Amino acid sequence: MTDSGTRALEEITTKIEKEYRSRTPRSEAIAAEARKYLPGGDTRRSIFYFPYPVWIDHADGCHVYDEDGNDYVDFHNCYTTMILGHGNPEVKDAIKEQLDQGTLALGSFKKNVVEWAQILCERVESLDQVRFTCTGSEAVMMAIRAARAWTGRDKVVVEYAGYHGAYDAVVFPPDSRGLPKSLMGDTIIVPYNDKEALARTLQEHKGEVAAVVLEGLMGAAGMIPPKEDYLRYARQVTTEHDVVFLLDEIISFRLDYGGLQRIENIKPDLTTFGKIMAGGTAMAAFGGRHELMQLYSPDSQVLHHAGTLNANPLSAAAGVAMMRQITPELIARLNGLGDALRDGIREVFQKAEIKGQVTGMGSLSNVHFGAVPVVDGYTARDTTNKQLLHLLHLSLINRGILTPERAMFCISAPMSARDISNAVQVVEDAVYELKPYVERIWPELMGTV
Repeated sequence: MTDSGTRALEEITTKIEKEYRSRTPRSEAIAAEARKYLPGGDTRRSIFYFPYPVWIDHADGCHVYDEDGNDYVDFHNCYTTMILGHGNPEVKDAIKEQLDQGTLALGSFKKNVVEWAQILCERVESLDQVRFTCTGSEAVMMAIRAARAWTGRDKVVVEYAGYHGAYDAVVFPPDSRGLPKSLMGDTIIVPYNDKEALARTLQEHKGEVAAVVLEGLMGAAGMIPPKEDYLRYARQVTTEHDVVFLLDEIISFRLDYGGLQRIENIKPDLTTFGKIMAGGTAMAAFGGRHELMQLYSPDSQVLHHAGTLNANPLSAAAGVAMMRQITPELIARLNGLGDALRDGIREVFQKAEIKGQVTGMGSLSNVHFGAVPVVDGYTARDTTNKQLLHLLHLSLINRGILTPERAMFCISAPMSARDISNAVQVVEDAVYELKPYVERIWPELMGTV
């Protein structure tokens, strides 16, 4: 970057952050207080951003309101979780009813857990049975454990820059500090959407791989969809090598009534779920083929899986109420709004002649800045301009649109076509505010992709 570019970056960053601070003084004060008791004022790195995040007071429908009273249209939706928006009446009523029963954490069972499991199994063709966990990380960990027990092998194959939670074996990057080298030696990284690399890896490690673990849609990398029947090929090649195919649908499950696997017409051996399935409460699940799931049955006593709050009655009540409302018609409407949003933002980039891209499927979208098409974790991490994304993110918040810092847009049920058109207009206003600085700082981003 040239000296003039550096000065221009400081100028626009100061301008946007000054406006942000002027709108959010209470959030800044709370963030400072939080640093006394939380490392860096943070307990969930994925929602932290500089100079400090907004702190939310309350929410309703597709709106959230911060401690300073600012109103935001919520395209964050807790990283795709709140598909019905905030304060959904049926979910609230189910939670209240469960609270009134006084049965929140039990050393026994409640029948709503069976209903919850039945809903999932009936919706997803590949599920014979499911087990509930407290987090998606735990679901992935337990599913991989089943694959290792079934095959008698140790190695797992995962995609570069994929996000499968906090389980050591699948944390990215695999050389992060704190990860045991002894365990990470059994993790093999391949590019997403690269059939040849996957086939070559399985051939080179023939008889050693327990599972191939892939996201249905690469979420944290920036809503990157599978291309050219990649997932179907993964299903084919894992079958040929007698390897368990584990599909992570924690994010992509919302794209179809039966998940992305229904769109792709595949049946993975195991699938992990989370986000929309629990009504905004902390719960996830994994499930799949009967013989694999039976490894966890008390009848066989092959694998042990416990957890104080697994399938707790409160989460089950919220999950059943949530899942009952997620119909094919609702999903189709949300996906249509997502299509309109992507088309609108792409048109903004074309008109502004800025090399912006919008990836995603259905109700999920993500903005990237760069000339190289984003098709996998490498292109998402190595070619996208993160500084410009940061400026866009704060500019959107200053205009009443809440997204994660990576500029992900997630549609929820309370949103309308007007909300989408307004969001496109806000993106356009922010882009044209930034354009003169893009020309000075990153002239290589001028033009079209």
